[in-house]
Amino acid sequence: MPLYKKNSKLDNFGRIYVDEKDSEKNEDYNRLKDNVLYMNVDGNTKVIQIESALMSEGKTTVVCNLAVSLGLTNKKVIVVDIDFRRPKVHRMFSVSKDVGVAEYVLEDKKLDEVIKTTEYKNVDIITRGAKVYNSSLLLVSDKFKKLIADLREKYDFVFLDCAPVLQISDYIHVSKVSDGVLFLVAYGITTKTQVFEAVKQLKQNNANILGTVFTMYDNKSDKASYNKENYYKYRYIEQPTIDEE
Repeated sequence: MPLYKKNSKLDNFGRIYVDEKDSEKNEDYNRLKDNVLYMNVDGNTKVIQIESALMSEGKTTVVCNLAVSLGLTNKKVIVVDIDFRRPKVHRMFSVSKDVGVAEYVLEDKKLDEVIKTTEYKNVDIITRGAKVYNSSLLLVSDKFKKLIADLREKYDFVFLDCAPVLQISDYIHVSKVSDGVLFLVAYGITTKTQVFEAVKQLKQNNANILGTVFTMYDNKSDKASYNKENYYKYRYIEQPTIDEE
């Protein structure tokens, strides 16, 4: 299930390109969408955190396009941006990041004040909001736990766009409120060692790894280069204070 090819990265990376009128264009996301629907057949895998080992592996692109794909099947979906260092969800949907998670937890904003609607069917988002200097304090707070619990009741799927595992330790706290992890691996960027270390850390903190998504795959790449041992090969696995920037 490779999602968007490396040679079309400039066209497809960093934007919504799932198209309601072009099913062929949506093929890879449809397969990912169907796997996610299957995972939640019992209704117990609704809150999913999106992780990668490093930054720039396509987390935000994948989660936002996946949300749009699910929305087209009449599933009510929300994407929550909790990558506090490099928030990008607001850019994908062309909305302001002002008033988001930070304000809900630290300034007593109500849930309906931080949820933003998008132009896409059945897809809402919550942006990061103001800059957070100690995200761990926010993520272990009762208010954050309540936020996720309330969203679980309100939506069919809640996607948490998280910071990279090997760069920020926030995943430790997020895994306590999520039902599982979709782990992204970028072709030609992430080394096998980095993948193994990130997965090891997730498992050590009892994160439930639901599956792996391979991004930026280039099927025209030199076969010899692809077969080198230093790059991970994809297999799908079933299984605080704040200031304005």
